[in-house]
Amino acid sequence: MEKYPWWTEGQKRLADEVEDFADEVLPRVAEAVYLKEHPRDILRKIAEKGWFGVLVPEEYGGMGKNGGVTGCCIISEGLCKAGFIGGLFFSTMFGGVNQLVNFGTDEQKERWLPRVAKGELLGAIALTEPFVGSDAGGVMTRARREGDEYVINGKKRFVSNTGVADVYLVYARTSDDPADVQSRRHMTAFIVEKGTPGFSVEKVNELAVFDGVRNGVLDFNDVRVPAENVVGGEGNGWNVMINGLNFERLMIAVGVVAGMREAIRYSLFFTERRVQFGLRTIDFESNQYKIADMIIRYQTARLMTYYTAYLMDQGLDPSIESNVAKIYATEACREAAIDALQVAGGDAFTKFYPIEMV
Repeated sequence: MEKYPWWTEGQKRLADEVEDFADEVLPRVAEAVYLKEHPRDILRKIAEKGWFGVLVPEEYGGMGKNGGVTGCCIISEGLCKAGFIGGLFFSTMFGGVNQLVNFGTDEQKERWLPRVAKGELLGAIALTEPFVGSDAGGVMTRARREGDEYVINGKKRFVSNTGVADVYLVYARTSDDPADVQSRRHMTAFIVEKGTPGFSVEKVNELAVFDGVRNGVLDFNDVRVPAENVVGGEGNGWNVMINGLNFERLMIAVGVVAGMREAIRYSLFFTERRVQFGLRTIDFESNQYKIADMIIRYQTARLMTYYTAYLMDQGLDPSIESNVAKIYATEACREAAIDALQVAGGDAFTKFYPIEMV
């Protein structure tokens, strides 16, 4: 993994360690995908390294200053080399951990963060609904207050880590007052724990390209959640959500940057060995241009991604940068994937070369 000069020595060592780990577990990840298994053994190894505590302050058992957002990006990029295990990791980071660190009470942090740092809890984010997607402020899932509890009813979809997560950060509507809606005070964020009565997985979807990722629909039927599970206070869900989405966009950018790197790596491996018309296919100028374009896109997207992580670590508002990183990286990855498919030809449509997953 290429290291940037502003990284700390600890972050540079982390980059080497996570790269070696990804190489070690890659065959097991491939096996888990083929057998449709949830690779708890690999997650335990990640937990033993302390990486689940990358965003967690030291007082709660985390990596503290040795981790941070940049450290989270380094781990995520490295793990994505081994496939969907990277998505399992960073879905937990933006599926409650980031929000608890930034908006949680001391009691909430003490309750959940040490267990996250030990790798005992996986997280998930529940925002999108059957009829609410990009209109994040229009959530229809409702939560009404009854004494010291909230009762949640509704559905969520496109939830990564569906069924395997232990805690879900759920956004629900708590007010229909026009003034609250106008001021974005109508939403509240909740931590809902797996096994809560009335909370169930309706179905798990098989996603195109994302082999091994558990993504599905959640059902909330009179789910009772203690008031102490509210993150950021009632009516402050919008601010919690925006902060979380900025971080999530960064994690998506990291994931696709990792995909671009693998596309380049396998394209080079293939073209340096494939012979056509008496020449290696790397010697054809058209392939050289495609690979050069892939490298340009990759370098630009990665630099923007880690610059955004740097801003977050400095406590600055990365709203513009995180959106730029996600949009540019995903569009650049699409173009890089097309180039990689053309460079590798028919072999790119096989599972032997994981280019089709990019």
